[in-house]
Amino acid sequence: MEWTPRPWGDGAVVMTPVAARADTGDQQGHRQMNETALMRRSTGPFRPLSWPVGRHGAVLALLIALGIVLGGAVAAPVVAQDGTQSETQPETQTAAPDAVAVAVPNVTAVPAAMTQVTQVVSASGGLLAREDVVVSARVSGAEILALSVDVGDTVTAGQTLARLNDQTLTAQLQQADANLAAADAAIAQAQGQLASARATATQAATTLERNRQLQGDGAVSQSALDQAQATSDSANASVQTADAAIAAARAQRAQAQAARDIAALNLSWATVTAPVGGIIADRTVRLGDLSAAGTAMFEIIRDGQIEVALEIVETDLVKVSVGDPVSLRVAGLAARDGTVRRIDPQVDPVSRLGLVRVAIADQTGLRVGLFASADIQTAQRMALTVPVSAVTTTNDDSVVQRVVDGTVQQTPVTLGVVSAGLREITAGLTEGDTVILRAGAFYRSGDRVNPVPPATAAPPVPAPGDTANAAVATQDPRP
Repeated sequence: MEWTPRPWGDGAVVMTPVAARADTGDQQGHRQMNETALMRRSTGPFRPLSWPVGRHGAVLALLIALGIVLGGAVAAPVVAQDGTQSETQPETQTAAPDAVAVAVPNVTAVPAAMTQVTQVVSASGGLLAREDVVVSARVSGAEILALSVDVGDTVTAGQTLARLNDQTLTAQLQQADANLAAADAAIAQAQGQLASARATATQAATTLERNRQLQGDGAVSQSALDQAQATSDSANASVQTADAAIAAARAQRAQAQAARDIAALNLSWATVTAPVGGIIADRTVRLGDLSAAGTAMFEIIRDGQIEVALEIVETDLVKVSVGDPVSLRVAGLAARDGTVRRIDPQVDPVSRLGLVRVAIADQTGLRVGLFASADIQTAQRMALTVPVSAVTTTNDDSVVQRVVDGTVQQTPVTLGVVSAGLREITAGLTEGDTVILRAGAFYRSGDRVNPVPPATAAPPVPAPGDTANAAVATQDPRP
């Protein structure tokens, strides 16, 4: 801003400002208004801005003008177009930013590869005894005097499990012994009678023969000969009777012997023993109970062998064979291996499930009734595979996102089995094709990407023609 003196009556001079640049319309109006007000004040007796023109007056006017200039430069108000005043602000100019280059994003990709896949049939079931042996009482009405084992005990074949009251059984055996002795005596008596009858018959036969000879000489009458014949016949009949009596006595003895054997067997049953070795799974009797023939007293898991019975749907049952390896997971226990031991020949007509018995080598911690899940390995083969995460299925259509020359292509595929996190591809891909590891809606067909292996974390590669110093690194946003 510049100041210039202007004459003002009586030899006085007035300093007025002159703008350094053209005033706007509003600024010029304000300046004229200020000058008019100053002139009106100077017409009165008090004119503070007027002084005589002279050497000293000119110097004083110059100093006053310089102070006004400096003060105006520090805080000169600016009148906006809307009439308001604001502090003068320095003008700044913002340069337009350069255009941001678009980078090709990195995407984790893997090749389709030939690997060994295992066809697996998954199923579940419960643990049970491979062979469950029930031990029952064989006599009735005998009090249980002693119990030698409890649930969970390991027993051997022939080991005593319980002892019954045997007083009645002992008496029955003694009675059978007496009957057997009587039968032996009857046989002895019959044998004596037979011997006597045979002696009598021999004597009668001798007498008859002598009488026949004497009759030829005329020394014995016919009547005496007939008498000797009758005596011989009677003696022979007595021998036959004695033989029959001996046979009857021997039969009675055999009957007595059988009764004695039964009594002895019943007495032996008073001691209940384990028919097989194994683990006591259950005990249903207590001390003082009366035995009942045919009623279970103990339950034994033969040899302690526990296996799992898997329920498998009929469509998968045909894939399973005896001897197939099985991976088992038992509730609360460590995983272990098994082998298909038996496939039941029948399928439940209601549930359409069949039973498969799996033998378990490691019996540690197994208990009847535990839940188990299993994967039966039914077949192994080499097949083309990709990670399971690379496949998406919508509306029964399965696709993978294949990368061809840096461009995403949605490729329909036909799926096979799942094995160890890999999905078999039976159609749609060839070995070596590159697919996005985690397929989804983030990429679409035609998108440009830079495929990188899973272990690589390199920055993205700018597209041809992009400005390198303005490139923005774009990482694959998905885990």
